[in-house]
Amino acid sequence: MSQAPFILRLSEVGNERQGFFETADFEAVVAHLPEYLQDFGRFGFLTGWRKGSIESLRWSDVGDGVIYLQAKNSKGRKAETMPLEGELGAIIERRRAAQMLKDENGTNRLAEFVFHSVGQPIGNFRKAWATACCAAGVGKRVCPQCGGDVNEERYCPTCSTRWAARQLKYVGRIFHDFRRTASRNMIDAGVPQAVAMKITGHKTDSMFRRYAIVDESQKREALAKTQQHLAASASRKVVSIGK
Repeated sequence: MSQAPFILRLSEVGNERQGFFETADFEAVVAHLPEYLQDFGRFGFLTGWRKGSIESLRWSDVGDGVIYLQAKNSKGRKAETMPLEGELGAIIERRRAAQMLKDENGTNRLAEFVFHSVGQPIGNFRKAWATACCAAGVGKRVCPQCGGDVNEERYCPTCSTRWAARQLKYVGRIFHDFRRTASRNMIDAGVPQAVAMKITGHKTDSMFRRYAIVDESQKREALAKTQQHLAASASRKVVSIGK
């Protein structure tokens, strides 16, 4: 008789990422991002959606006051919705203004994607992200060999090596930190955990997956409360990573 193979499940304890963005940290990073990434970052900060989900959004996914994330573009393969409450609505209006593109021959065309770079999907922006985080003081570039600090000439005293700029390793805040940040901000603002999980798309709590029933009005209220909370905390101090 055949048996299913035994699969060892490794513990994630002690291996969890701990990165969060304070409001001031986030604003400092956005100020150094290229223009085409600024609204992309703001959407991620407010919603906690994964980078790939935000990249996938097309104008065909935008309804009357709601964004519909297709199941195929969700990591959990489940369709999601996001009410365009408050600043989210303002972001989409700015993206509508950036939808019209002009080709080299003078022909006008409309961008297919909500967030794009000259009409193309966002794609890989690691370099731009690292540059912005380093400029904002929430990231730095270190020796790729030992992980130690380097001086202004990119010299690592531990390894006695001077590295090319492209060789340095980036450490610091990452885009995925927005998922933890959005979750924490919603809970701090008094949003019920079940509603927060519906907004960010987290599926890690089986009880919430099974029993949480949240409608659009609850999501809209949650987003409004969170944005009010962020506005009140906008004066938080930027925490820098030492050189």
